[in-house]
Formats: sequence, C-alpha cells, structure tokens
Amino acid sequence: MLVEIFTLLVCTIFCVSFVYCSFSKSWTVKKAYRYNRQDTQSQLSGINELAQKNRAMNKIKAFKDSPFSDPVYKQISMRNGEVNKMSKEELKQKLMDLRLDSRGVKEVLKKRLKNYYKKRKLLQAKTKVPVGTDVFYDYLLVIDFEATCQQFNPANFKYEIIEFPIVLINTMDLTVEDEFQFYCKPVLNPKLTPFCTELTGITQAMVDKSPTFPDVLMEVEAWMSKRKVESSNFAVITDGPWDMGRFMYTQCQISSLPIPKWAQKWINIRKSYSNFYGCPRSKLTVMLDNLGMEFAGQQHSGIDDSRNIARIVMRMLEDGCELRINEQLFRRKMPDRDAGDDAEVVPVSKTDAENNSALECDSEGGCAGIPIKLAEKSIQHHCEHTAESLMKAEQLRHSSPQSTVKEIISSTDHLAASVGKISLDNSSSQVGSHASDDDIDDLLEYYKLQK
Repeated sequence: MLVEIFTLLVCTIFCVSFVYCSFSKSWTVKKAYRYNRQDTQSQLSGINELAQKNRAMNKIKAFKDSPFSDPVYKQISMRNGEVNKMSKEELKQKLMDLRLDSRGVKEVLKKRLKNYYKKRKLLQAKTKVPVGTDVFYDYLLVIDFEATCQQFNPANFKYEIIEFPIVLINTMDLTVEDEFQFYCKPVLNPKLTPFCTELTGITQAMVDKSPTFPDVLMEVEAWMSKRKVESSNFAVITDGPWDMGRFMYTQCQISSLPIPKWAQKWINIRKSYSNFYGCPRSKLTVMLDNLGMEFAGQQHSGIDDSRNIARIVMRMLEDGCELRINEQLFRRKMPDRDAGDDAEVVPVSKTDAENNSALECDSEGGCAGIPIKLAEKSIQHHCEHTAESLMKAEQLRHSSPQSTVKEIISSTDHLAASVGKISLDNSSSQVGSHASDDDIDDLLEYYKLQK
C-alpha cells in the first residue's frame, strides 16, 4: 500500500514538474518575443518620428525660402476665413460699399472680395509679389468656330469651318483691341443644310462668295502679323476642347494643311472658370449668368460667341484669375483613323504652360515633344475607364431612338457616376430632336476629348 502511494506521489510530482517546465519555457519565449516586438515597434516609431521631424523641418525651410513666408499672407488667410462666413447679401453689400461689381453668384462674389483684400494687403505690405491683373500673356485670342452640320450628324461626319472669328484681348488694359471675322466656303459639303443656316445664321450666299479655308488661314496669319501678335507672348482661348480638337484638326486634314503651331495648345475657358470660381463646368450662357451678365448678340454666331467669351475672360482677369494654357493636341499615329475623327486632347499643367513645354505637333498631326509617355499614359488611363461606357451609350442611342438623355446616361454606371458635374438642360427631350441629340454628342465628345 505504501509503495503504491509513494509511486503515485512520484508520478504526480513528475507530471507537475513537466507541466511547470513547459509553461515556464513557453512563457519565457512569449515574453522574449513580446520584448523583441516592443523593441522593434519602438525603433520603427523612433524612425517614423525622425522622418516626420525631417519632413516638417524641410517644409519649414521651404516655406521660409518662399515669398509666402511674409506675415501678410497670414492676415490674408484670416480675412479669407471671414469672407467664407459671409452670406450672399453681406457679400453684395460689402462689394457695393467698396464700389466693386456686386453681380454674380455667391462663389463669384467671394472670389472677387478675396482678391480685393489680397491686392490691398499686398500693396500695404509692399511685397515684391505682383498685385495687379495677371499679364503673363500679352494678348489673348478668343476663337469660337462655326462649322457645317446636319440635324442628325452621321458617324465620322467631316466638319468644315464656315466662320473663323477672333477677338483680340490686350491684357495690359483689358480691352478688346481688334476683331477678325471671315466666312469660309466648304468644299466637301458646299451646300449648307437649312438646320445649319437656322442654327448659325450663316446663309448659302454668305459662304458662296467667301474664300476657302486655306485662303482664310492665310488671312489670319497676315492679320496676326500686322497686329504683331506672333512676335508677342499670346495664347488662344476656346469654350471647350472642340474648336481645336475637332474643327481645326479635321479642317486641316481636309485641306491637307499642317496644324498651325498656335492652334496646338490653348486655354479651355470652361476648365479655368470652374477651377477659379469653384463651380461645375457649364456652357457659355450659364457662365455669363453666374457673373451677372446676359448674352449679347445671337447665340451660335461665331463672332458673337467670341465676344461674350471675351467678356468672361476680362471679368476673370479683373477678379484675379491667372489664365494659363491647360489643353493641347496629342495625336498617336493611327493610319486607320478617318479625317472625321477627333484628335486626342490632353491636359497641360500650369508649370508646363509657364515653361512653354507643351507638346508640338508635326504636319500630320502626330505630336513630337518631351512628355509623350505621360500623354500616352493619360490617354490610356482615360480610355480604359470610358471606352466601354461610350460603346454602351452609343448602342443604346441607335437601338432605342425614343430613349431620353437621362436614360442613356443612367444606362452606364461609369458614365452616370462621372457625369455629376455636367448639367443637361433638356434631359426629358427625346433623342432625335435637336436639343437632346446635341446633348448626347457633347457628352460623348466630352469624355473623348477631356480628362
């Protein structure tokens, strides 16, 4: 009996010892792992803190070396915060008290008042930063083409320019210094459709007695030389990418002419307007309404459209906008493309515009220059996200002529998600009528031509 008890006691002691040793070893390993992990985390934390301190020091050093280190910019920032809190009525009253233009929507009024305070503060501080109207370009050439069209344009329709208007803005005194207008005689479709005449106001007799596009382009070059525009720093302004990316590009192909150098890059006023005033991109009449202006003249008349765009441009410059080239042509060599196809349009950064490093196209429309890979990457990324949606929209449009604009947009998830900033006035119209057909064409071209 005693032997059995002794044996049981020894076994129990052995089992307890074994369990204790195993637990102790496991706990020691875990403790060592925990300590090592804490040390690693501590080291990483120290490295991150050091990196953050270095970045902060670099930012402080860069800020001290920049012109914005002046204390006056803190005062301007505080004043901007006060302006942001003001209601529209308060903004209008303040602008009237300062004898400034009080017309426009709230975003426009805020930008105008902020620019006034900024100029005044910088003048008082006597900084070296320019405080007047932006005069990066000596001249701005506002161009808004009119082209041949039908009520139902077929696929790959070859647009021909029938009106070539230019409004020349002198940025030094913000005045319209001169205007140029010529009508062009179309060659491929010499007879204008009644729809085209009704839309643009251009009659058959007006184009019949006009020169063809190559002769008109020579007149443009002579006019620019006479005004000494080409020897100055100037930029072209358009309302959207279509004037150069579609009309000028197609017309030069039809006429077997090289694309003029000045027409290869331009300022898309819709982009500049939207970025400056912080509002969605919109058409010409909406931009005028937002500024408290009314359209003067006949809509879809090239010269009248150009004059109204010039009014917007001068108002933006007065409000402190810095206009820079923001779009350019980019044409990949694709022999299967027809003359009715549009050229690719890619964005231009402000830095590239100021350094004059935008792409330049050759006589065939192929662009040669520095950032070709960047441009190709931009186009490829854009096309991958929109090609399928565009195909679906086109298929639905042709298969169901009674579909509304809203139905066509909502039929594609990507298009519907991306179209939030585009307002369609006639969304209840039937596709097949002029208004909704134009809306769809513009929407599809928007995604083809704009990033």
